[in-house]
Amino acid sequence: MRLVTSFLLAFLLITQSGCVPWIVGTAVTATAIAMKDKSLGNIIDDTTIMIKINKSLLKHKLFMSIRVKVSEGRVLLIGNVDTPDKQIIAEKIAWKQEGVKEVINEIRVTPINTTSMIDTTIDGMITASIKTRLLGKHNIKSINYSINTIDRVVYLIGVAQNRAELRSVLSIARKTKGVKQVISYVRYRHSKLR
Repeated sequence: MRLVTSFLLAFLLITQSGCVPWIVGTAVTATAIAMKDKSLGNIIDDTTIMIKINKSLLKHKLFMSIRVKVSEGRVLLIGNVDTPDKQIIAEKIAWKQEGVKEVINEIRVTPINTTSMIDTTIDGMITASIKTRLLGKHNIKSINYSINTIDRVVYLIGVAQNRAELRSVLSIARKTKGVKQVISYVRYRHSKLR
């Protein structure tokens, strides 16, 4: 309902004003924030942490190998590197950032060039399939989840409304064609750990 109301408000503002680009951007941002279970401050803090980590990874030539996801100061590092030293460097970079509460290091050490373009494409298709299936469920706030797949292992981080929602998300991820394993770092909305 909030989504429909937000879109109607945005449409009304667009048709009644000459400031179309500003209003559209503001309406879209407001809608996204209203749908998430995080404050604007949390979203800004998480984005700042992610940008700083990615900037440091770029300096160390690790940016292309590692993906960074941040949820309420919790950093998830995933990807493949060819040496344990690179795995440790990435974790140290994450811990150095102000506001980081936890670092979850799921970076795998694998021989160089073992991931093919086909594997990367399959991982992308798995992620897209899960995201699409979550969007179609009225009892799941899909915007609260970050979903990534590496070597057909699905990683989830974010905020679940309750146990039933998380069970549904995990079930969808596990039943998606090609998935080997699902690893969840999702917290409940009312968890004391948040």
